Amino acid sequence: MKRTASTNKNNPISLSEAKILAVLWQNQPLNGKQIAEELTEESWSYVTVKTLINRLLKKGFLNFEKQGRHYLYSTTLTKKDYLKRENKNFIERMYSGSFSGLFAAFTEHEHISEKELKEIKKMINEMEQD
Repeated sequence: MKRTASTNKNNPISLSEAKILAVLWQNQPLNGKQIAEELTEESWSYVTVKTLINRLLKKGFLNFEKQGRHYLYSTTLTKKDYLKRENKNFIERMYSGSFSGLFAAFTEHEHISEKELKEIKKMINEMEQD
């Protein structure tokens, strides 16, 4: 039986918590030890990994299922949904929810190639048709 500890998905996800999610998006379900093994470059202790898992459970971003002596963890949101949420939060926080403000600031400091400009125009055309 799968269970989610609670559901409070309005809480922000830290960069460390996002690394746990990234491991699980690659391969799930995994137990805590398997997650820690995937994060060896972080030099985190197993206790740190378990703390981050517990935070994600409390926020409602992970499910768990007990299998024998192990808990298997899986995500409750897709990577696409996570990115959508984070992009929306960033635009809200930094540009008062104005996508055009973000785009204007970006184009002021970055060069957009001809290829990228064509892709942007194509996306805009598709949005207008929907």
